[in-house]
Amino acid sequence: MQHLKWTKAHSVFLPQLDAEHRNLFRLAEELHDAVDSGADAATLKAGMQSLVTALDEHFTDEERLMRSAGADSYAWHKRQHDTTRKRGKQFLKQLAKGDAEAPAAFLDFLAPWFRDHIAVSDRMMSAQVRNRDRRYATASAS
Repeated sequence: MQHLKWTKAHSVFLPQLDAEHRNLFRLAEELHDAVDSGADAATLKAGMQSLVTALDEHFTDEERLMRSAGADSYAWHKRQHDTTRKRGKQFLKQLAKGDAEAPAAFLDFLAPWFRDHIAVSDRMMSAQVRNRDRRYATASAS
């Protein structure tokens, strides 16, 4: 089972998104610790539900930001979010059916996905947002 530890290397240089990413990494690490310590099913369910909910809220924030910036990669980026939303719900259902391995499997899915998603998709999106902000700042200064 992989750890999810946020470092400055994960920064997308948008303070709101970096803060949300740090929170997601924290929630994932709390779930990791719960799995490692052999926590009961209720604790694992609560941890997974918190992480899945926070992911959904974060994805919604990113999607709103992409729409406002006119990001040309919106549909592609949203499909990635939708896939992860779906997988999170699937892992929650597996846990509810008694699959004690579901939280670890979710983290094993999430760790490389999140690393790659932030490095490519989120960095592309954040560059588009920063460029939009610069254009507005330049236009306002004129």
